[in-house]
Amino acid sequence: MPETRRHFAGRVQRALENPTLQQALTQAMTGLRGRREIAFEDFDFATGREDLKQRRRANLDRLPELAQRFSERLEAVGGEVHYAKDAADARDIIGQLCWNAVTTYGPAGGHVRPIVTKVKSMAAEEIELNPYLESLGMEVVETDLGERMVQLTNTRPSHLIAPAIHLTKEDAANVFGTESTVAAIQHHARKSLRQKFIDATVGISGANMAIAETGTIVLVTNEGNADLTTTLPPVHIALFGMDKLVASLDDAVAMLRMLPRSGTGQRITSYVNWITGPSRSADIEQSLTIGVHGPSEVHCVILDNGRTRMLDDPNFRDALTCIRCGACSNACPPFMAVGGHQFGHIYSGPIGLVLTPFHHGLHEADLPNTLCTQCNACQEICPVDIPLPRQILEHRRRGRKSLRKRSLLGIWERPGLADVVLRAGAPFSRLVAGSPRLAPRPYRDRAPVASGKGKPLTIFASCMVDRMLPEAAMALEHLASAAGFDVGFPKGQWCCGLIAANAGDFEGGYKLNTSLLECLRDSKGPVVTPSASCFGALTIDALEWGPEGGASDLRSHFRDSTRFALELIEGQPELLRPPTDRPRVAYHDSCQSLRQLGLKSEPRQLLKLAGYEVVEIPDIANCCGFGGTFSVEWPQVAGRLADWKLDAIGKTGCSVVASDNPGCLVHIASAARRRRRPLKIAHVLELVAARLEPSAGAAR
Repeated sequence: MPETRRHFAGRVQRALENPTLQQALTQAMTGLRGRREIAFEDFDFATGREDLKQRRRANLDRLPELAQRFSERLEAVGGEVHYAKDAADARDIIGQLCWNAVTTYGPAGGHVRPIVTKVKSMAAEEIELNPYLESLGMEVVETDLGERMVQLTNTRPSHLIAPAIHLTKEDAANVFGTESTVAAIQHHARKSLRQKFIDATVGISGANMAIAETGTIVLVTNEGNADLTTTLPPVHIALFGMDKLVASLDDAVAMLRMLPRSGTGQRITSYVNWITGPSRSADIEQSLTIGVHGPSEVHCVILDNGRTRMLDDPNFRDALTCIRCGACSNACPPFMAVGGHQFGHIYSGPIGLVLTPFHHGLHEADLPNTLCTQCNACQEICPVDIPLPRQILEHRRRGRKSLRKRSLLGIWERPGLADVVLRAGAPFSRLVAGSPRLAPRPYRDRAPVASGKGKPLTIFASCMVDRMLPEAAMALEHLASAAGFDVGFPKGQWCCGLIAANAGDFEGGYKLNTSLLECLRDSKGPVVTPSASCFGALTIDALEWGPEGGASDLRSHFRDSTRFALELIEGQPELLRPPTDRPRVAYHDSCQSLRQLGLKSEPRQLLKLAGYEVVEIPDIANCCGFGGTFSVEWPQVAGRLADWKLDAIGKTGCSVVASDNPGCLVHIASAARRRRRPLKIAHVLELVAARLEPSAGAAR
């Protein structure tokens, strides 16, 4: 039975209320991100990413050929390859191999339970291998320290590379029954596992890479358990997805440059094992023998389990270039708030939301999928540039939608109804502490009518600015008028469609976008919006929402207000009065502005020209938590991100916070009111317009 939303919401809430989990997550996530930044100081991330992306994509086109070559090379040195079409097939193959090993190499007498040691492997988790082998009467022992803790607590890994990232050292001490020091925990693990390594009949691993050129699998590890697992038992089984195949040693080295840096913040890990078939020697009379100090048998099980379907889908094939570094989880704000057991199924994090429907069905992913804010942090940090946000949305189109979300979209996609509801609700929105406030008078009720004289300029206010932040549109109007533009505001405008599309309703988004373009089609001159996310939606996102890519000549007329205002001020500095003081302003980078539009220096330069001192916010989450309908669907998670943002703002000592995204401003302002923080939350345009020369102001 699919999990109910109520049950899932309960899990999310318990995660938010668990202080131990919150401590573990924030400490781990911030630590991993910090180490990653240091690791890339001596290696250019952009160059490495482009090189690896091209290599991985080129390998996708050759997967059948690479699988065949890998098989030939491995068999030439005494190994064996098996192909599994799905999870059940893989379990059957591995189960049979394990029993064959027990029969051939197992303990005498038949009364001793055979031992299988394992290296950390998400592919093994994917097919739920452990319970299957245990049902066959085998003792399965996870040897990675984090995986061992997860196994002993009867839970799942919560992170691709750090399975026990949700546990503190006190939790680990309780698991092992020892003192709560790292040294004591590790000593206990060594002592309890050493004999298991020696007694094991089979060692099972995954593979970070499988090199077709040589028939080699590569394991990238830190603890040393992989060496013991793959060399001491007489049989080694490596299970990995067909996406792990690479063409050459050069491809593998390119991945090694990016994988440790992206995943754990290391230039290289402690161990990189290159395993090409079973152990062999020709030291005695140059006579080749198999199984010297290492295994006598090496079996590689190549798993499909939905990967061919993914390869054939143009929307998702790039997900097969993933190198399983876990960086997308490390960068994900909601992941840091609720953890991988909520943000995913077996594969967690942003990449988990993409993979799960192919491996385990859409029903296992559609509720975790709603936890994505579409902040784009995952793609920004991805070492192969997978378009994860877009892929998550594609799954969201097909998944379940909450009653709350459906109700919101039902209103939003009917402009006439939305107008009635918003006007009726405006007086009451101020009665609920910490809730977003609707403006008593929307911008459309005070917007100017173009006179037909001067340079034309059209304001697209966006639905949020119109109804919640009309001051931003008024500031844009004042700046444009002062610069000599004839400002107009077509009253039929409503929404760009981003709210609907981000909720998974692309059809609704397309209809709203088409309606908006029709309303603005007669506009002359630039069409400027004070909403950076709406500008991104109009010029980038909407091209994928409907027929013909939403083509319209009008899109080339759209301008984001930040770059537009910066060009105005740089071209006409006399519009602003010389500053007599330099007030300090904490600047919040909205996710779309920073990661989609690349607006980093522009808003800061604009504020500097207007006479402000910009102070950077030392943020740990890199997102305020708004996320469009996300803050409506998951207010508690959005609130946690907003609290982190307010804490970071508090460290700046500033009493003024600026941004160029109305959604972020409304959300941060609501959180500040909830926490009774006396902050002025202002759009960049408001602060700039406040510095207009009186004579320029008179022109308007």
